[in-house]
Amino acid sequence: MKKALRILCLLFVFIANAQDSFELAAFAKANQAYTEENYDLAIAGYEQILKTSKHSAEVYFNLGNAYYKINAIGPAIYNYEKALQLDSENRDVINNLKFANQMKIDVIEATTTTGLESDVSRVITALSVDEWAYFSILILLFTVLVFLLYYYAQTTSKKRLFFILTFFGLLFLAISIAAAFYVKSSLNDQQYAIVYTAEFTTREEPREEAAPSFNLHEGTKVEVLEEFNQWALVLLSNGSKAWIPLDKIKKL
Repeated sequence: MKKALRILCLLFVFIANAQDSFELAAFAKANQAYTEENYDLAIAGYEQILKTSKHSAEVYFNLGNAYYKINAIGPAIYNYEKALQLDSENRDVINNLKFANQMKIDVIEATTTTGLESDVSRVITALSVDEWAYFSILILLFTVLVFLLYYYAQTTSKKRLFFILTFFGLLFLAISIAAAFYVKSSLNDQQYAIVYTAEFTTREEPREEAAPSFNLHEGTKVEVLEEFNQWALVLLSNGSKAWIPLDKIKKL
């Protein structure tokens, strides 16, 4: 039995290494095609890697660059956005996404919401889930430290001070954990997509015969609010809503 398990483990390792070698070779081949300005071949290579479920910011970034080179703005923006989902701090991706967005036809000014709730939401979502998690760990360490100082304090005044600090530490810890869950929930609730068709006139209702609403062009980012009969109700950053067929957009 032990020998069989050992052989099985070695087999799994061999398959995993073979798969990694194949993906590295495919990535190198696609990069070579990109360097030689054979962008169609590079796109095919990167897309093939993604079909193996090996998703990485590097593959999406290079794929976005290849699409950008052939002026396919919708796919370029889509892949830059996918790269940012995996590496939100990547400056190369952020800069190239800015260039791609400048080539869009639609220029939509985002509306600014007002009110206390909106202001609080903006402050909370300014940090990512990971940043809130790191902040929570720092607060936890601080709280543990001041609690120990409270526990070993010799005077009443010091105990009172460290008790107050411990209380505020626990309070801020609870707030930071709640903020992390809020950001995570917001991300899970929001579904964005990129318009993939050159131009489409959206509808006020989810059917072709409905009254037209406004035109959308390739590369525009929308939020998907609802789906019905192969149509999606989308929200623009300026607050406008309309229906568009699902096959005209690609979800991020």
